Amino acid sequence: MARRKNYKRRRTILSNTFHLIRENGMDSVSFQMIAEKSGISKSLLQSYYPHKSGLIADVVRNILNTLDKQVQKFSATKEDEVCARTKAFIYAIEMLGIYDEGLKRIITEVFKSNESLDFWSQTINDWLKEKQLFDHLDFQPKEVRMGIAFVVTGISRLYYDNKKYEVSPEEIADYGTESFMYSFLHCSRKTIEKALKEGHDIIESTDIKTIHHAIDTMFDEDKEIVC
Repeated sequence: MARRKNYKRRRTILSNTFHLIRENGMDSVSFQMIAEKSGISKSLLQSYYPHKSGLIADVVRNILNTLDKQVQKFSATKEDEVCARTKAFIYAIEMLGIYDEGLKRIITEVFKSNESLDFWSQTINDWLKEKQLFDHLDFQPKEVRMGIAFVVTGISRLYYDNKKYEVSPEEIADYGTESFMYSFLHCSRKTIEKALKEGHDIIESTDIKTIHHAIDTMFDEDKEIVC
């Protein structure tokens, strides 16, 4: 019973944190605000999450996990075609920022400084390791880590200044995926072109409204959460 109660409370904390940072931005949300919205004391909140960074990381991990499930749902490729899904994944992030002002606020703030970029890269790396998406003999863990850091930085610049560079969400997804595959996974041109084509096919079948709804409701009681 205690474990169930703790899990339920953690879900409440994560849900309230997500909605608060979506509305106000990460820097404007304090532990006190989260505690008050969750109906608990600040000290009890900190017994679950001693540091704000850990709480934000769990929110981001749930966003990533929900996005990945949605991309897989729209994907017609094999389970191991992770690079095609990577392109569709990047595209979905870009589109969510266009579709929802609150999600755009979260994405933009994640991309705004070296500290937040480091946090984003580390969170993605931890999530990839947990999901074992690149646990393959041909993929070196160090190269994957460096590739993620490189791609996150590049994508953030294009996302932040997309009007300046006049690039579409799919073009940004192409640049990020191709750079990652060529420079860090050492894939052949044929393999890259195949992944980009398959990623395009996933995008063509994607319904951003469905993905947005999944993100919007990811902390509902009937949903499995990561924490």
